Amino acid sequence: MSWDWPEHKPEEYTPRLIDLQFDLIGTTIPADNAGLLSASVCAVLPWLGEDGGCGIQHLKGAATNAGDAILNINRRTKMYMRIPKTRIADVEILIGQTFNLDGHTLEIGPFKSRQFSPFGNIYAHFVDTGSPGEEQFVQDVMRELDGHFQLRCGFICGKQQTLAGTDGPIYGYSLMLHGVPPHKSLQLQDEGLGRNRLLGCGLFIPHKSISPVVPDIF
Repeated sequence: MSWDWPEHKPEEYTPRLIDLQFDLIGTTIPADNAGLLSASVCAVLPWLGEDGGCGIQHLKGAATNAGDAILNINRRTKMYMRIPKTRIADVEILIGQTFNLDGHTLEIGPFKSRQFSPFGNIYAHFVDTGSPGEEQFVQDVMRELDGHFQLRCGFICGKQQTLAGTDGPIYGYSLMLHGVPPHKSLQLQDEGLGRNRLLGCGLFIPHKSISPVVPDIF
């Protein structure tokens, strides 16, 4: 799909945010941990809730014998946060903090920083636009891409997912965008799409190819 760029729009973008990757110490975590993790982190860093761009990815782990409700922590389990570059030093207070996630103890270790990469394919595990139905969700995505980002690109949404929110269930979909120009890729990673960034929603990460992702979202 092709797009036309307004002549007055720059084709460079300087991100305001940066990704941080934290090591974790623990054994198990609840599978639905987004709300628990967000509340724990924000209790230490209350300014996260004052900046609409900040985000916390929900934790991923390995399957256990306890069914779908509990996950094992392994070396690949990390906590990812997206914060302003000017706040990196303020986040160091998290190191050594111990959180209780519904009876599961989680200690936060050191972190590494990672700049955004301007890949043409970017993927968000969960996007919440406020619309539970797929048809309206697609319309929401098209409206935001075309209106706010002034971008027309290919996209694929996955099956409906549910996330526990403070006011009830949140419905969303995974979303792959492809054919995204470099400066728009950086802008989308920097700003995100939809709502509930602190619950891990609307946070895009780069993918070298859409082929590894497509089978997982159908």
